[in-house]
Amino acid sequence: MIGPIIDSGCLLAGGLAGAYSSHLVPKRIKESLPPIFGVVTLCMGMTLVNKVAAMPVVVAALLLGTLLGELFFAERLLSAIIKKLLLATRRRDMPVDEATVLSLVTLVSAFCFGSMGIFGAVTEAITGKPDILLAKAVLDIFSGLLFGAVFGGIVGCIALPQFAVLALCYLCGNFCAPFMTPPLLGDFTACGGVIFAATSLRMCGIRMFPVINMLPALLLAPPLSLLWQHIFGA
Repeated sequence: MIGPIIDSGCLLAGGLAGAYSSHLVPKRIKESLPPIFGVVTLCMGMTLVNKVAAMPVVVAALLLGTLLGELFFAERLLSAIIKKLLLATRRRDMPVDEATVLSLVTLVSAFCFGSMGIFGAVTEAITGKPDILLAKAVLDIFSGLLFGAVFGGIVGCIALPQFAVLALCYLCGNFCAPFMTPPLLGDFTACGGVIFAATSLRMCGIRMFPVINMLPALLLAPPLSLLWQHIFGA
């Protein structure tokens, strides 16, 4: 479990360092760099989508998964939790408004539920190689520095649920490794890539996709892919 530990440790260090050095970061940098992270995230998502084995499986998983997320108000629940944490950890000069909460929900979805992290943890469990999460750790330490300077210490706190999610994915990867055929893994990865792309559009302020509500699609993609192979044999 080297990847999850290093990735979350980098986010924690970057977030706390950014919070304490906020006064050293010019305002123009705080405003100009987040869209760049969004563009990089979009490119990663597009790369992952290319691994698809059966596009109808990914479409069905995304539609059904988002429907489940909407029915259970997943993003609204997360927003309420983040708002309480923000009230407890915010700096005095940072207002608690809907725009700030939405931005933090986007950060939580990107750091904790991004397909690169989930796929990286599962891949490490299956192959024993933490390369993907090590690459993500480099991104997260710089992202943590920037967003910590903007939002304060709460960004560092995101490392805790991030590690819990990555560790759970790693353990699930160990359990599922014998059953994860290349088509199943490809459809799972492509589904995560679409969610990653939606997250990047939120980070750029282009469209507020309900990325948290889309996450159940990741659970539906493997069984739907297995069903597709059983019916169509491809």
